[in-house]
Order: sequence, then C-alpha cells, then structure tokens
Amino acid sequence: MPTEEETRINDAAELQRVLTRYIDSYDGYHQAAEAVDSLWLKAAFLEIAERRKTIIGHVAELIIQQGEKPDTDGSAEGAVHRWWIRLRAQMTDEEFKAVLAECVRGETVLADTIQNVLDHGDLDSHHAEILKEVSTELKAALETFKTAMEH
Repeated sequence: MPTEEETRINDAAELQRVLTRYIDSYDGYHQAAEAVDSLWLKAAFLEIAERRKTIIGHVAELIIQQGEKPDTDGSAEGAVHRWWIRLRAQMTDEEFKAVLAECVRGETVLADTIQNVLDHGDLDSHHAEILKEVSTELKAALETFKTAMEH
C-alpha cells in the first residue's frame, strides 16, 4: 500500500501529465484558429481554447495543492503538432479536412491521456471527478470536429 506521501507525489505527477496535454491543446487551438478561413471554425477553435485555459488553471491549482510546482511548458510533441498545422495552413482548401483530422487526432491523444490517468492513477475522489468533467468536455470538442468534417 503506497504511503500518503507516495500517493501525493503520484497524484501530482498524473495531474502534470494532464496539464501538459492541456497546455499543448490550448496552444494548438490558438494556432489552428489563425490557420483557418472559416469564421465558424475559427470561433469554435477559440471557444475550445478558452475552455482549455480554464481547465489549465484548475489543474495547475490542484498540483499546487499537492505541494508541487506546475510545469507550464508544453511538450515537444505538441510543438510538432502545431508545426504540422502551420504547414497544412499553407496548402490548398482541399487540405481543410486534413487539418480537422489532425485536430481529431490531437483530441483523441488528450482523451486517451485523461482516460489513462483515470484508469491507472491513484487520484483522490475530488481530482478524479474533475478529470471526469474534463473527459466530457473533450467528447464535446471531438463531436464538433467530426461534424465539421462531414460538411
């Protein structure tokens, strides 16, 4: 059985994984909003980014409550993802669905990270409840992109 200290450290580490993914997501949606011509999609990207910013603040606060300092840098993988979006933005309109597909891919990675933390993390019940709400928000964002891809 892990000690209380081990549980706290593990909890903070799991929350940091989530925070890093959300920072990547926030940055990516701002980048994507600049890359698309569709006003509807631009607005959707910015709305999702703002929801992500709120979640970033909540998760960072949870890490602080665990006695740790949150790392507010994104990942190298997220930087590559944003580079890919910039590259796609320079291509033809036919690449529009490819950009959306990349957004779906990024959301799926984030959703998998959240689910993995929920399935394998030793989170306290309050933290687990917050991540369940985050998971619901992710599913809504995924549906937005899948709907856009159909049009």
